[in-house]
Amino acid sequence: MSPLKVAVVGANGKVGRLLLTQLKNNSSFSTPLAIVRTQEQVAHFKNIVGVDAVLTDIENASVNEIVDAIKGYDAVVFSAGAGGKGVERIFTVDLDGCIKVAEACENAGVKRFIVVSAFKAEDRDFWWNLKGLRSYYIAKRSADREVRRSNLDYTILQPGSLELNEGTGLFQPLDKLEEKASAFYSVNREDVASFITQSLLHPDATVRKSIPLVNGNEPVEKFIQSL
Repeated sequence: MSPLKVAVVGANGKVGRLLLTQLKNNSSFSTPLAIVRTQEQVAHFKNIVGVDAVLTDIENASVNEIVDAIKGYDAVVFSAGAGGKGVERIFTVDLDGCIKVAEACENAGVKRFIVVSAFKAEDRDFWWNLKGLRSYYIAKRSADREVRRSNLDYTILQPGSLELNEGTGLFQPLDKLEEKASAFYSVNREDVASFITQSLLHPDATVRKSIPLVNGNEPVEKFIQSL
């Protein structure tokens, strides 16, 4: 089996950087592509990280421009986000940016699409009263719904509160998620990146599924088998 060619949208984010390093160091993957929005970032990923990089600002790029960036790749990962830079950017990046990338995947013939969304994004009762997060969740929920309507082999990952601790490789079983509510369903960013890698390697278990990600005590191999 040929190594997978993966493009990462939002490569300069914390999850994106961790993911690119993991893909680069895994022989199951070809050199990954970082899709970034400044020339400085292109130089950083090419010269410092040692991966491929292309300048494509998804907030302002057309669908055709995104097609040009991802054409020939086997999979695209969307881990971009507004980064706390205002409500308008939430809707142009987390919502419309995600939808444009999904459309570009369809137009470019890239079937595999992995989205980093948010925990319980489809559950309005869960997030409606979360201070400062309502617009973010509206965007994530709406983008996820569009992705589910697509013809793509999607996986929507729904991490809880993102932490910067070292990854554990352990996840909370889906039937025991509420046991982690007091910690706001936290998960390490490194574990999110690792699970994206596992999703790419195990499409049979993850395609066309929405998967909550919370750290727990179940090894990733067993967690995937339970999906």
